[in-house]
Amino acid sequence: MVYKYKPENFRNMPFLVEDFQAFYKSREEYKKNQSFENKFTFRQFWETLFFSIKHREVEGYLDPATAQEMRDYLEELAND
Repeated sequence: MVYKYKPENFRNMPFLVEDFQAFYKSREEYKKNQSFENKFTFRQFWETLFFSIKHREVEGYLDPATAQEMRDYLEELAND
């Protein structure tokens, strides 16, 4: 799947590359096997990424509008 936000676009922002990669990987695994364990893992990575974006916003790496747009997009993916 092609995602709107590519991890490599966030190399200058602490933790976002790794958090996006983990989120996308866990989403793909959950889509293949919708077990409770995979859902729990996926939701953990979603929460980590959600708060990572919030931290980058507070630190000034992301402007509030972009950060909210990213969170909205991720919420859509998480509830897909």
